[in-house]
Amino acid sequence: MNHLRKVVACGLALYALPALAEPEWRFNLTPYLWFAGLEGDVGIVGLPPAPVDISASDALDDTETSLMVLMSAKKGSHGIFADLFYADVRSEEELVPDPVNLKAKTTTKTTIATLAYQYELYNSAGAAMDLLAGGRYWNVDGELRFKGGLGMLAGQKRSDDDSWIDPLLGFKGHWPLGSSRFFLAGGGAVGGFGVGSDSFYEINANIGYQWTDAIGTGIGYRIIDVDYDEDDFVYDARQEGWQIGLIWTF
Repeated sequence: MNHLRKVVACGLALYALPALAEPEWRFNLTPYLWFAGLEGDVGIVGLPPAPVDISASDALDDTETSLMVLMSAKKGSHGIFADLFYADVRSEEELVPDPVNLKAKTTTKTTIATLAYQYELYNSAGAAMDLLAGGRYWNVDGELRFKGGLGMLAGQKRSDDDSWIDPLLGFKGHWPLGSSRFFLAGGGAVGGFGVGSDSFYEINANIGYQWTDAIGTGIGYRIIDVDYDEDDFVYDARQEGWQIGLIWTF
């Protein structure tokens, strides 16, 4: 009888203990500005590829419209990562100098939307590393116009757009700098593998400051390089430049 009482008492005591807390959802929202130059070749069906060369310092002048935001949601070790980028970039390049004076004027509207599953591989003392696996949607709307010059290219104008989806594998991480409020953050990704584009890669590295538990800022450098060629639509381009963002955690 005493043994039965002890078992019942232990059961009641365990029942009275608070249940282990379920991991809560954690969200990050980061609107950012990327002052990216654009270098490479853009080709539209019916016209030969034309070079595009916009330096990062000229990005503000040559970018008509842009929208950029990072988002992530995580519960425990699992989560979702998203990145949306849109830019309307215009440039004019001299192909043949005077007296021919042939120029190519390009307008490139680029949409890049990334959605990936993220798995937390490491988390200790504020440092964390996540693996990413997902897809990246690209849409490139290009217009190419030749100005001046002689022969069949003079005055020619074409516009076209193409879109594709690439598989993506990557990582991202966050590392505090000692006991200060400064931190390092960055990541990288590769993809394409001939599914959509031939290939692409991305690298970014940032340093930031955590003003409060909820608000931080970061500044860094980002590179995206993609090689796409399908049915005479060519987008073989590299975008790179400084970026700055506001990090909201809730």
